[in-house]
Amino acid sequence: MTSIEAPAVGSLPYLVRGAGMFVAALVAQWVSLLMWNHPGDALMIWLSGPLLLGVLLSEPAKFRWVYGAAWLLGLVALTAVVGLPLAGMLPAFLCALLLVNLAAHVLSRFRQEESIDDFLRLLGYLVIAVVLLPLASALLVTAIASRLPMPSWLGSSGWWHVALADSLGYVLVSPAIVSLANPGSTLRRDALPSWDMLLATIGGLVLLWLVWRELGGYATARPLLLLAPVPLAIFVALRAQIPGTCVVNLLMGAIAIQLSLEGEGPFAQSDSELTAVSVQLWMLGIAVATLFLAALVEQRRATQRALSMRSTEVRELAGRLIVAQEQERARIARDLHDDINQRLAVASIRLSALRRKVDESNRQDVSQLQSDLIALSEDVRHLSHDLHPSMLAQTGLTAALAGLCQAQRHRSGPAIDLKVSPQAKDLSEEVSLCLYRVTQEALGNAVRHADAQHVEIALQIEDDRVDLTVADDGKGFVTEGDGRKGLGLMSIDERTKLLGGSYRLNSTLGKGTELCICIPLGPSRPLHGQA
Repeated sequence: MTSIEAPAVGSLPYLVRGAGMFVAALVAQWVSLLMWNHPGDALMIWLSGPLLLGVLLSEPAKFRWVYGAAWLLGLVALTAVVGLPLAGMLPAFLCALLLVNLAAHVLSRFRQEESIDDFLRLLGYLVIAVVLLPLASALLVTAIASRLPMPSWLGSSGWWHVALADSLGYVLVSPAIVSLANPGSTLRRDALPSWDMLLATIGGLVLLWLVWRELGGYATARPLLLLAPVPLAIFVALRAQIPGTCVVNLLMGAIAIQLSLEGEGPFAQSDSELTAVSVQLWMLGIAVATLFLAALVEQRRATQRALSMRSTEVRELAGRLIVAQEQERARIARDLHDDINQRLAVASIRLSALRRKVDESNRQDVSQLQSDLIALSEDVRHLSHDLHPSMLAQTGLTAALAGLCQAQRHRSGPAIDLKVSPQAKDLSEEVSLCLYRVTQEALGNAVRHADAQHVEIALQIEDDRVDLTVADDGKGFVTEGDGRKGLGLMSIDERTKLLGGSYRLNSTLGKGTELCICIPLGPSRPLHGQA
């Protein structure tokens, strides 16, 4: 039973793709015939070949024969339905199928690691698919038309007319398919165009149709009317990149073709053939120009997305480094307190015992040595506390900040005024640690670098945020750009940003320094008392 089901399951992707291509090719060929210029007896744009090329460039090579066969069947079916001479059309379809597969093979190996928005790959695509492929197709169709029965719009309109119709399709359809199929496409990664963008685009197209229809008969206004679609094209390129640009260019071309067939619009001329050529050349020019603009926008979006991802990675790394730093500080603080300080205490006890045994002449020296050892032990204790404020976890942020200020006063530091909101006890551990470290860094800078005589520390807590301000009356400094921050300011910046906050530094020479940080208290970091 397994041997019977396996082929059916394995063939399903081929059947689905073949059916989809059959329908798509039939519809694309039907739309192309709708844009047939009856007065000039010329095909304005060909969509079936570009559809096949876009799919071949986007799908795995193993499905190419399925797409090719289904595409050929779709075109043959429509040809039979509308009554076109199949004896001449079938060889033309076979030649087009061969050329499109050849072009897909070449393009898939040209800078295959790059996406369609890469300028060199886009330029190579334009040369191969928009210039060489239409020229070869047009020459072959013309040769076939000279020997086999073909529709008049293929046999008598001239090879250059057929080449222009093919070029338009390859510049409007295939890039959109390739861009949408690319997993790294900006339009697929970001949100799809919003409804306001779609409504604005539809409104712009309607306005363009009205302006062209009403003012197209004025010869003096025609040069300006030819540029009327440019703002809309730029808007779409910025918002919808290559796929949106191709779709809007196709719609603008359809409007131009429809108005020209009715003898209206800025492209209408006395000679229907010249009208058709002018529409085709205008569509080709604006399509190529906006395609490069859309590619530039897509490159910029991709660069911004990559920078944003790298920034996120760097911030996550900074967060892990800060956590690792706190853990290492805690380990060193424990070693200092539990090992080094205990050994110093033992040494002090032994010196005390030794002092009672030595004679009077050496007792003073031993006492001085013991005093130095006690002072060293006290410094080690302060260092241990600075590295890891155990008081923060034991008694809370308010007591820890008070102890920090008291320690600075005992070291002959400046006068310090501390004002802390009563709600500080309800702050989360991560927010409390950030506020303590920022205060520690700012207070240390005021003492070591600013020669401050007075420092004011204010911690205010509101419903949705925490504000910490540290101001001193020191000598101040000239603030410079963000690119030249000291390590202390960089640490403050990273700590606050990791909590979604921000900091502001104001300093003037001779007038002191003020450091302010703001940390939001969102749903992820509520006050413990409000949880």
